Formats: sequence, C-alpha cells, structure tokens
Amino acid sequence: MWRGASSRRISLLVSLLLSLGAACGGASQEGAAGGAQSRVQVTPVGAECASALLRNARLELEAASETDRPALAACTPVAGERWLALSLGRPASSALVAQGRGEDLAAALAEATADLRSRSTAEERRSGRLKLDVVTGRVDAPFDSEGRARIDRTLHGLFLPDDKLPDGGLLLLPEELSTRRLFNSKQDLQSGRLRDYLAEGVRGAVRIAGNPGKSGAPYGRLELASYFEGEGGAAVELYRGNRLEQDLSPEGLLAAAVLGGDYLLRHQHPDGSFDYTYQVKTDEVGGSYNLLRHAGACYSLFELYEATRDKRYLEAGSRGLEWLRQHFRGPKPEDEAQGFLAVVSPGEEAKLGGAALAVLAMLRYQQVTGDDRWLPDMKRLARFMVFQQDEDGKFASKYFYGKPDPKPFDSIYYPGEAILALARLSRIDPEGPWLEASMDGAGWLIGVRDLGKTVDRLPHDHWLLIGLDELYQLSDQGRTFYIHGRRIADSILRAQRRRAQFPDWVGTFYTPPRSTPTATRAEALVAMAKMAHRAGDDTRRYIDALRLMAAFERRTQLYDESLLYAPRPDLARGGFRRGLDHWEVRIDYVQHNLSALLGLRQLLLDGAPWPVDSGPKPATP
Repeated sequence: MWRGASSRRISLLVSLLLSLGAACGGASQEGAAGGAQSRVQVTPVGAECASALLRNARLELEAASETDRPALAACTPVAGERWLALSLGRPASSALVAQGRGEDLAAALAEATADLRSRSTAEERRSGRLKLDVVTGRVDAPFDSEGRARIDRTLHGLFLPDDKLPDGGLLLLPEELSTRRLFNSKQDLQSGRLRDYLAEGVRGAVRIAGNPGKSGAPYGRLELASYFEGEGGAAVELYRGNRLEQDLSPEGLLAAAVLGGDYLLRHQHPDGSFDYTYQVKTDEVGGSYNLLRHAGACYSLFELYEATRDKRYLEAGSRGLEWLRQHFRGPKPEDEAQGFLAVVSPGEEAKLGGAALAVLAMLRYQQVTGDDRWLPDMKRLARFMVFQQDEDGKFASKYFYGKPDPKPFDSIYYPGEAILALARLSRIDPEGPWLEASMDGAGWLIGVRDLGKTVDRLPHDHWLLIGLDELYQLSDQGRTFYIHGRRIADSILRAQRRRAQFPDWVGTFYTPPRSTPTATRAEALVAMAKMAHRAGDDTRRYIDALRLMAAFERRTQLYDESLLYAPRPDLARGGFRRGLDHWEVRIDYVQHNLSALLGLRQLLLDGAPWPVDSGPKPATP
C-alpha cells in the first residue's frame, strides 16, 4: 500500500528508473543543457484499458465482489512494472490522491485504490468521480543552481525522490502543480506551498522536508496518460486536465451556457452585485468592481433566460439592474438642460460604454419579458450617448463630474457599444434621434478611424460588427455596413490560429491564448454569419471558425475534471477562466463566453451554415 508499504523494500530513485525502463520497453539516455538527463518511455495506455482500470477501481471502492471485475485484457502488455495515480473528486475540497506502483497495471491500481479507500468516506466514494493518471515516460535531471526545473507545469508531472517515502518519492500531477501554484512563473518549486498542500491531508501522511529544489537532488519530469471517469464509467481522455473533444451540438452549447449562468447566480450577492473576480487557485474574491461588466453580466443572464425560460436567470439579471440603477446620475449643473442619465463609476467619471451596456441589458430585459418599465431610463441614458457625440459622429469616451484625466482616453470598444445600443433602441422608439446617431457613429469609425487600414490592421471590434448587423437591417446604407463588417470578419479569420504546437490552442488568438478575446471575436462572427445569410453570401467559413472557437471556450470553462485539485470546486464550477493556465474567473469572462456559445447555438438551431442562395437579398445591392 502507498501508506503502509514499509514492509516492501523501498527503491532509491536510480533503482526505480532502471527497473521501470527494463520492464516497460527499455530506457534510453540523452544529454541536455543544465545537466545529464535520463529518459524512460513506457507503453501508452488506451481508452479501453483506462475504462477497465477505472471500472475496477470503482468496484473496489464500492467493495463489490471479485466476479464483478472487468478483465484487463485491453491493458497489453499487462506485465511490466507500472506507476500511476488515482484521484477521487470531492465537491467542496481538493481531491484525494493516491499513487501506486506494481509489477503490472493491475497491481499498481490495487495499491492506489486500497490507499484511497482507507482515506475516504463512504459518501465521498459514492459521489466522487475518479481520475486515472498513468506514467508513460520520464526524463530525469537535476534542479539548476536556482532551484528551477525544466518543466511545463500544465503538461508534465513531477517526481520528487525521497527514500523515506513509500515508492521512493512523491508523484505530483500537472494539475496539482498548476492549480495549487507549486511552481512559479520561473519554474521554481514553491516548497512552502507544497508543504501547505500536503498538510491538507489529500495525500495521506506524506511530508516533504526542506526545499527539494535547493537540495541538489534530481527530479523526474513525468509524461502521463490521463483519463476521467465519464458518464456511465467510460474513460474520457484529458489533455492539460481538459477534454480536447467538446460537445458542440445545440444541446451541449446550452448545457455549457447554463453552467456559466449558474456560476453567476452562485456569485451574486443579495443586493444584486456580483463577485467581480474569483481566484480559483486561492479561493479568494477580488475587491475591485466594474460597472460596465456588471451590466454585461445582466445582459447575458437575460440571453440565458430567453434560451431556457428559467426564471432564476431573469430574477438575477433584474436584481443586477436594480443595483446598477443606484449608480445612475443626471448631468452637472452646466449641462442640466440635457436631461440625461449617466452611469457613474468610481473616480467621478461616466463612461460611454457604461450607459450603452446598461441600455443593452434593459433592452434585452424588455425583449424577453415585454415589460417596458425601464424605457424612460433607457431614453435618458441614450441622451447621454448622443450628448457625448460630436457633429462628425465621433463619440467621447468619458464625461467627468470631477477633475478630468490628464490624458485624453479613447476606448476602442465604447463607440461600438453605443452604436449597437442606439440602433436597438430605435426599434422600440423610432421617433427618437437614436438611429441617426448610431449611423453617424458607425460612419465615423468606418470613414475616419478605420480609413485606409489594411484588413490585417483593422481592430477586431466585435461591438461594432454586431452594431453593423443591426444597421444593415435598419438603414438604407446596408451595403456600406456589410462591406466593413466583412472586412472586420476577414481580419478575425486571418488572425485565428488554425494549427498549433498544442492541440488545445487551435481556434484561438494571442500567445498564450485567452478565453475572452476568443469569445468576443466569436460574438462578432455570429453577427457576421447572420448578416452574410441575409445578404445571400456563404456562411460556412464563419461557422467553421466558430466551432473551433467554441471548443476552446469550453476548454477554459471549469468542470468537475478540471477542478479536481482546486480548494473549492463547488464555487468555481461553470466559470470561464482567463486562460488554460490562468485561473482567474471574472464576470465579463463568463458574460462573453456565455453570449458566444448561445449565439452559435442559435445559428445551428436556425440551420447554419445555410446554402449560399438561401438568404434574402439585401435591400441595397
């Protein structure tokens, strides 16, 4: 057993390497900068074998009879010393982890399962999902003089040799290294955090003395085959702790959006405000706030209500808007005649985007409920946007109640938000000046800001592209708006990563890729696909790009399998983190990903990608 293996001879690191290599395909030696290294490769484990192993582990945890055990014939070759880890998820705390080593996979699994059973409750065993990690390769090298390792903490496991521990040392999984911050950005092992993590008892009575990185001892960089216990017990292969293959059906996209909406509900306070940021690794809530992103979160909740008719989302979005209205304020005395309302942020400034997103959220509420209670507020907020517009159509980004900023600030995105909000408001209040102001704003961005820019240099202004789709339907200048929208979409498509060193980076932008820039561009392409369909143009390239984007978005969403080693999986579940190795969740990350997934879902439900000639032709050819 892992905890009670003192009766077995404990091998030193070198013995472990040699025996593992000899039994499982042999070891090869290779040199590298930073010290001599040795490499061991082991026969990989397939999904069929992993399913049988997980099924055996489940039956053992439930104390089922031996006759229930599935055969391990799929695990060939069975013979040969193997090393693995078995994790048992828990809803409100980190997973319990056991490691096992034996003459074959069955023996290694039996050791890990027995240890896991001895440290878990019956309820934990009944409700927790299992994850299996089998060592398939290892490179051994010394820490450098600064205590740093050559390791990718998101892809590689770590072996710390210690002849005082069973199995000769401690096997740490990549998700443990990443989620529990056991390596910093300089690849320096954080021994204090490691001791704190082990002190939680997730690894049993395991203690690490001193700082292994400073000890001069070698470490092992492990390659692992990772599998999660999916629905029905079938093994689901993981890469970087996530599923590479994602369900992109309308049902799968809606399920992901619901999880995102439930995250927002879980992190909304009774007064209607939200936890603006949540740090998954440390279980901490950030202290700052952003009123624009608050309004955006409400907007996405109304979108989710429209898709599900679940009143929880409608009520949460309504509470959020009532809270936001406390931050509305009229003009300064010298502008009193304008009669507008603004959303006033800390610093005594009102942002153009704040008013725009508040209007967009209220409009969505009215659309899904038929309740026009907030129409007077929307009109006054729209007056603020018009007040912020110059005669040439350019919008000023900020209005100051106190001292202005020392340097002028022009937001890339606020004008597009205002253009979209004013265009949509004109649908329910056509007598107002809203459509003209929206068209003037779009005209300035097209004819001044973006004039002369090549496609590659155009800003990926998702709000503008969504607004252009509205104007395409509402104005007599549809062709102009369509052409510029298509140029923005072309810029997005050219920048999208179609091939990558890492398979989970496909479909993304930036290095490393981030969830929200991918989601906002997806929102833009949803609008472009609609506009292209209306124009009778081909939509396939937009839908193809959206599928790649949605798969990446779902990989950044936090599920049971990606949260196994987090301090509070129950609080993080459903949130969208900043990136694959950046575990901050923010309400606007959730908002944009939720909106993008719902947008693609609706396109698929509507029949996209459509035949090229199926859409109605534009009114202005």
